[in-house]
Amino acid sequence: MKIAKLSAIVAVGMIACLSLAQGGGGRGGQFGAQTPTSLVNRDDVKEDLKLTDDQKTKLDAINTELNEKRRAVFTDSNGDRDAMVKGMTKLGEDTAKKVNEVLTADQQTRLKEIFIQFQGNRAVTNKDVAKDIALTDDQKKSVDDLVKKQGDAQRSVFEKVQAGEIDRSEVRAIMDKNNKALDDEIGKVLTSDQKDKLKTMGGKPFVRKDPPGRGGGGGGL
Repeated sequence: MKIAKLSAIVAVGMIACLSLAQGGGGRGGQFGAQTPTSLVNRDDVKEDLKLTDDQKTKLDAINTELNEKRRAVFTDSNGDRDAMVKGMTKLGEDTAKKVNEVLTADQQTRLKEIFIQFQGNRAVTNKDVAKDIALTDDQKKSVDDLVKKQGDAQRSVFEKVQAGEIDRSEVRAIMDKNNKALDDEIGKVLTSDQKDKLKTMGGKPFVRKDPPGRGGGGGGL
């Protein structure tokens, strides 16, 4: 395999992993389907949902399967970003269905609330959330354009890491900054009523307990 293609696969893979770990992904240029279930493997989320031991065991099995399939998507995409997006999106959607089969209806509702609190305005990149707040077609296009620009910016960061221009330890802080910028820009697209609706949909405050050095952290699913 040529070095350039190998570097592309590594860069794309790094973005996809970190995006999923943060609950990221979505429409228009990000990696994987942006769904509440991308957060369910966090210890603080498990605690809030009051998962049973049986549920935890089933979710661990789903997570193991996900990791194996994610590696296959990286390999099969062969450096093709569009193929990566398509593969990760389908994988995210399939995984979300399996996770929801494990969770109760109340747990699914609460997980969606936590997801909205984590994502802020970026939660509208999830098709279900977009539908709930009645995002218009024009707004969806604007959001898609913003997400694509952010995806390009995030990919540029990893390309610079591969080139030795940026240290890997700086990546998370840069991505968090880019996510904050995206959140602010999406906020300009939403109406006041939509912002209020989104806040209400977030439910009761979630007590976030990030591991040391993992300010953006999701993990697993």
